[in-house]
Amino acid sequence: MSDRTLNLGILAHVDAGKTTLTERLLYETGATRHLGRVDHGDTTTDADSIERRRGITIRTAVATMTLPSPRGPVKVNLIDTPGHSDFVAEVERALAVLDGAVLVVSAVEGVQAQTRVLIRILQRLGLPFLVFANKVDRVGASLERTLDALREELPHVVPLFGPVRIEDVVDAVSPWDDRLLREYVDGAGPPDERRTYATLAEQARLGRVHPALSGAALAGVGIAEVLAAITTYLPSVERDETRPLHATVFKIDRDADGHRVAYVRIHEGRLAPRDHVTRHRRLPTGAIATYDARALEVRAFERGAETLPGAAVSGDIATVLGLGEVAIGDQLGRWDDARSGRQFPAPGLESVVQPRDPAARIELFSALQQLSEQDPLIAARLDGVDEEITVDVYGEVQKEVLATRLADQYGVAADFLPTRTVHVERVAGTGEAGDRSSMGNAQLALRVEAAPVGTGLDYALGEGVERGYLLPSFHVAIEETLAAQLSEGLYGWRIADCRVRVVHSRFSAPTPSAGEYRKLTVTTFRRALALAGTTVCAPVSRFELGLPAESLTAVLSALVAAGATAEPVEVGTARCQVAGTMPTAAVAGLERRLPDLTSGRGFLTSEPAGYVPVRGTPPTRRRQPQGSVVVK
Repeated sequence: MSDRTLNLGILAHVDAGKTTLTERLLYETGATRHLGRVDHGDTTTDADSIERRRGITIRTAVATMTLPSPRGPVKVNLIDTPGHSDFVAEVERALAVLDGAVLVVSAVEGVQAQTRVLIRILQRLGLPFLVFANKVDRVGASLERTLDALREELPHVVPLFGPVRIEDVVDAVSPWDDRLLREYVDGAGPPDERRTYATLAEQARLGRVHPALSGAALAGVGIAEVLAAITTYLPSVERDETRPLHATVFKIDRDADGHRVAYVRIHEGRLAPRDHVTRHRRLPTGAIATYDARALEVRAFERGAETLPGAAVSGDIATVLGLGEVAIGDQLGRWDDARSGRQFPAPGLESVVQPRDPAARIELFSALQQLSEQDPLIAARLDGVDEEITVDVYGEVQKEVLATRLADQYGVAADFLPTRTVHVERVAGTGEAGDRSSMGNAQLALRVEAAPVGTGLDYALGEGVERGYLLPSFHVAIEETLAAQLSEGLYGWRIADCRVRVVHSRFSAPTPSAGEYRKLTVTTFRRALALAGTTVCAPVSRFELGLPAESLTAVLSALVAAGATAEPVEVGTARCQVAGTMPTAAVAGLERRLPDLTSGRGFLTSEPAGYVPVRGTPPTRRRQPQGSVVVK
């Protein structure tokens, strides 16, 4: 058994060769006996039939290999992630369990929109990563152009291909090693090569510099150098079973019998079959809920995609059966707030789903609920007064994949109606209101105001209000009801980022029920919200367009018509790059028009980029009839 582990993400823009590199690494290390190919539909990590038919990664997959290193063998869990922007939620979940990453860039297409997004996220997390410039054997490949584009995004990228000058490596690491720089400047001879590369390795493992390699994964060119670089320039973790358990759930699946299977990364300690564990989850209110569970079966990844039953220890990726209603994002053993953040915005689009056979409505909703376990951001729900089956999506490809999964895995044929924009409401000002029960034995007053973006519900007792003024069950009733009330604002849209303070609370005999406080919470919150007012905001997307120079005028006109805000155009001799933001609702339309505008030679990539206030008359959504709010 290896004493060290490394959980390694393979990240890339779609079609950069990410899965091909994963297959080659597994094959070259003996973890698999067959070299899978995306175009043959027989890869190890794209095991899903839909992935193999489409030739893209849809769900995160795990495979294991062992690499030699000066400190002994290192167990490397390769985590292959989707490259298409419609599946960024899968990438986000993988990021939470990684020790390092390899960022794959095509030497033909170069740095693209999703590449830039991934670089920003990796830097924000401080995650060490290497760069692999792939497809150097293809027509049109240019390492020089690719390296120039990388340097615009990564000032501290260090190329280790072609003629490598030791002076360039010294320049790259010198900001963190003054002594090395002084010796280089003052010395008569060349810098010490061994010490320079040791410093490079140290700074790379800290995420400060990023070694770049090149090759062709399909042909096996440069793979030996990548394997050596993984253990040299990325940090491995020493296995330690002595500390208390801490693990993160990053994927949910179902076994052949329909039981929920959790994929977990063990950060600390040990998890064995029949262990009793504490499971933690962040609720919509922001509170952390705790549940007792028991791991009935634990299987750690050991070789390729194979798992072995038995205990999993720190550094391992394992599947666990028997954790009850476990969900993605849950943590086992203890809660660590640093591992619970989101890196990508939520979907800005939604679609109503209808079964082709009206009698299959229950089966359709049940299937979508199971798919929501695997991707919580789908958020399958019964929406509006007509209780339409609705899901949130990032784009059209995700809708197509969901429809195929419903048909193939659940036997339900369904149609996804045209995508519509999901607006949100943000609190505009401050409002305060109070109310009392009909008997006068329950009183409540709330103040509502805006909260910083990303806060969600910020609920607390106001100044001078003691928790003992109400029974514990009343506090629970208020907080749960507030979380439910955020689903519908003044215009019918979800309320984002709201601060609520209890400014007055009292009760008297006869003791009211918790239900009274649920009713009071609804009435006082709605009144306070009406006084504060809300602003309807629409989702926007960050886009990048690549197009032939002769199509630039037509494309810029289309962008203006779509309401886009474009940045200065990067004009090349034959092609141009245009980046900027545009309404998410306009992305699909531009995508359909692009082949005609560019004679089939343009490409468009996009990802969610937040929300902006709507200009003019705000759009509304059908709201629940007055007084129909369900109180428990």
